Amino acid sequence: MKPFIEIAGASGSVYRFQWVSGPSKLPATAGNFIFFRSAPDGDEIVCCGTARSLVLAASAWEQARHQHGATSIYVRLNVSRVIRSTEHNDIAAKQAPMVTITEPG
Repeated sequence: MKPFIEIAGASGSVYRFQWVSGPSKLPATAGNFIFFRSAPDGDEIVCCGTARSLVLAASAWEQARHQHGATSIYVRLNVSRVIRSTEHNDIAAKQAPMVTITEPG
């Protein structure tokens, strides 16, 4: 796995995400997450989401792994809810993942 990846949004902005070795290593900090799976043409995004604590993404990881074959987790620490949401929407609009998850309320 690459330690960092850059993901483009529909706006043209590019966001840097850091690889996490597994759900038990997810930080308690708020942020954005992306799950990938291996594909013949390179890795593809299965899921992107936001969480007030990235630890909460662990349950989504299990579902993405079992239902969509997700193989890697990347996170972007992002304390501001408004910025998390804006970046998430930008990435989802460009990347069109199978699953998008936004934090409640």
